[in-house]
Amino acid sequence: MSLNTILKPASLAGRLTVWYTGVSTLLFLSAIGTIYFLTSTVLLNQVDEDLDDDLQEFNAIYREEGIVPLWQELQKEVAEDGSAQVLFRLYTSDGDMLRSTDDGTWSDHLPPDNLGTTLQENPEPIVSTVHLESHEFPARTIYGVISDANGNYILQVTESLEERADVLEIFQLTFLICLPFLVALSLLAGWIMARKSLSGVELVTNTAIDISNGALDERVSLNDQGAEIDRLAATFNSMLDKIQLLIRGMREINDNIAHDLKSPLARIRGLAESTLTDKHDESQYQHLAGSTIEECDRLLHLINTMLDLAETEAGLVHDTETVNLTELIYDASEIYQALASENNIELTSDIGQEILIKGNKQFLQRLIGNLLDNAIKYTPEGGKVAINDEIAGNDVLIKISDTGMGISSDDLPNIFQRFYRCDMSRNKPGTGLGLSLALAIAKAHLGNISVNSRIAQGSQFIVTLPLAN
Repeated sequence: MSLNTILKPASLAGRLTVWYTGVSTLLFLSAIGTIYFLTSTVLLNQVDEDLDDDLQEFNAIYREEGIVPLWQELQKEVAEDGSAQVLFRLYTSDGDMLRSTDDGTWSDHLPPDNLGTTLQENPEPIVSTVHLESHEFPARTIYGVISDANGNYILQVTESLEERADVLEIFQLTFLICLPFLVALSLLAGWIMARKSLSGVELVTNTAIDISNGALDERVSLNDQGAEIDRLAATFNSMLDKIQLLIRGMREINDNIAHDLKSPLARIRGLAESTLTDKHDESQYQHLAGSTIEECDRLLHLINTMLDLAETEAGLVHDTETVNLTELIYDASEIYQALASENNIELTSDIGQEILIKGNKQFLQRLIGNLLDNAIKYTPEGGKVAINDEIAGNDVLIKISDTGMGISSDDLPNIFQRFYRCDMSRNKPGTGLGLSLALAIAKAHLGNISVNSRIAQGSQFIVTLPLAN
């Protein structure tokens, strides 16, 4: 297995585990490095404090008892701690060595140049770390002035840092022992966290596999997997609902088209068979051709309407623009004025102001046209059809009223379904798709259509559409 495969696994869970382990290890190393540095500094400061305390203690002995008792005390300290661990040297104020406890183990430890001059100019103690070939561990040295009424001396106190090194070595050993366990624990924790974090994605994947195998009703259950995963699941479920709705709609369209194609095709076939079985003159053949063309036109109108309806319900409204709805309504009124006059129906339009909306002009023309066509179609002679508007907040309400036959309360909930036709409207020409298309267009423009109707008193269709900003 190559290093690249280890550092970059194929699965996302594996990569998250590697990243988590790497980050955890780096953070651990940084924390340990910081703690090691602080510990080393604290230990060194402690040594410096001890050396300074020793210097002050020895200075007090010198002042109270003199140089001989002081030197006896220094020799006693060496005897207790060992000559390899501690060194005392006494210098004149000029920096010349007078006495030393060195038995040869500190021979390569030389005092700094101009020691006397340096301390005369600045009596503050001089502290430094020395590394000697004769000693395994470094040592810490302090040079300070001791004085009384009889004169001044320079005292050197040197202490091995072996104890400090032992503490740091234990620290390093502990770290090296703990590091493999930390890496293993990070790997385990990273794997568990990665699997837990990706369990929601795995759930979505399994659901998608089930759906691809035909279980179209399957949905991802929301189990509080986290805001991101829950959002993914909700979006996935919403997408599935829309896909299932489209599939159901396509099936219904196929069934409805098959049903509605059956009758005109049967009529065309019947006319053709009757013409072939008997002898007919030219006028009868012309009648056959005319009837065939009429039935084909009905079929083409049905198919085009179904395609427009499917496209609109899918939200595929193209070429949107700012449309002057007032002008569009007046144009539609003029077009349907002739049909209204032909059926002795009074058609009036009363639009009080300029109305601008955002949408597709062709679809909006069909929306108004379908409603006007229905109003005129189902209004008896001598009746009235009126179209007017009302502004309600950020919406415009287009009201198309008629004094026609009305719609029963049983039929009212179903009139926007495809191919649904009321009992009283079955003797009128039509496909039963006009209102379905009108509602789909309104919803595609973020609007809606509502209906108020009473039998024998007429109906009022109210189209709600948002005004252009």
